[in-house]
Amino acid sequence: MKIAVFDLDHTLLPIDSGDAWSRWVVKCAGLDRDAFEAKIKAYADAYHAGKFDPNEFVTFQCSLLKSAPKAQMTLWRDRFIEEIVKPAVRCEALSLLQSRRAEGFEIVLATGTHSFVTAEVAKLFGIRYLAAATPETDAQGEFTGRAVGSHSYGEGKLVLVKALLEKLEAERGEKVEALEAWSDSINDRPLLEWAAQTGRAVAINPDEALWKLAVSKGWDVVDIFKKERADV
Repeated sequence: MKIAVFDLDHTLLPIDSGDAWSRWVVKCAGLDRDAFEAKIKAYADAYHAGKFDPNEFVTFQCSLLKSAPKAQMTLWRDRFIEEIVKPAVRCEALSLLQSRRAEGFEIVLATGTHSFVTAEVAKLFGIRYLAAATPETDAQGEFTGRAVGSHSYGEGKLVLVKALLEKLEAERGEKVEALEAWSDSINDRPLLEWAAQTGRAVAINPDEALWKLAVSKGWDVVDIFKKERADV
């Protein structure tokens, strides 16, 4: 079994789906836009500096899901996919995934943005396997504002990827014989270094810190598009 693990935001998408989704919920729910924009920016700045608290951030993301009943939130999400994410899907990313599939790789999407959004995004890329934080629901199926299990940033993303690969190995009765990891962010250093031990790490559209790390370690560096901000 050959596995290629891809980050999502600024790796396969030129936008940050997590930040865009947060802004989308704020707009749809009629929340205080200025106050929430300040929070979103503060988290983004901390993330890019590699100094943010992933548990706190995932709790913030999941808390937004309580802004409306799940049925309404699902309608908002479906509009978000159609109006914001679909237009950001680039042929360069689709071609890259096709090239990995042509080499026999199964694609895994490993992303910081929780699964309520990214399970749908994965479908746009034809990806069946997802490693992402899971929002908790109560007995009535409504969101609690918390996450179940690990967050999906840094070491937390690696925990989720390892668990997913172990599950795939058990289901298929075969081991992972080739492994790749692709990301734009220094925050994915744990995943990239783990993949590089036995396989391949690729810095794609890398931030400056990851570019320097990749050069120092002799990893491949690939640029397929420039990063953008979604207009929400």
